[in-house]
Amino acid sequence: MMTRNENQKYCAKNHRTLMFLYDADQDYVAARCCILNGLFPGFMLASQAIEKSLKALISLECGKIKIKFEDLHNPFKLKEILKKDTVLDKYDGLLKKLSDHYKARYSDNKMDYKTNGASSEELVDLDDLWMFLKEKLPLPNEVKFRTKFFSDLFDESPYWNDKFWIREKNGSLSDKIQLWEKIYKEIQNKPYSD
Repeated sequence: MMTRNENQKYCAKNHRTLMFLYDADQDYVAARCCILNGLFPGFMLASQAIEKSLKALISLECGKIKIKFEDLHNPFKLKEILKKDTVLDKYDGLLKKLSDHYKARYSDNKMDYKTNGASSEELVDLDDLWMFLKEKLPLPNEVKFRTKFFSDLFDESPYWNDKFWIREKNGSLSDKIQLWEKIYKEIQNKPYSD
């Protein structure tokens, strides 16, 4: 259990990483909302969400992100920095496709990988990768379960609809939600030890 002071120091030290996560969490919710409503520019947001999550993971596991400038927004190239983690290799096709989605913002961008359009069926794989990255983040629970994603998922605020967009047709969440909610509530209801 972290003290309030330990939590504040950890968050200050990892401020950049936590900002990547905050932005990624917003992009993920927006991407799901768009894709579920047939708005395929949501795939560009999905690419950005995964890119930022990978940058957060790299930042925590490797320190500085060392990659060519032109590859900074390429989820596949970012994943390659984490090469020791071969479990991520099963997402190579999706990561390449997300890179193409991001590049498709402009019709004159050169596409490195020839992928076929966009389909809402990709949401299943996107959700699976997203949940995997959430689980993999080497953050203390007192920090992880206070990030935007978990607040959006479990907060009872009537003013935001993020919970709906995260949960709607999200099969990857179903086997994790009970455990995550239990941890979230324990963290939220437990005072700091100092």
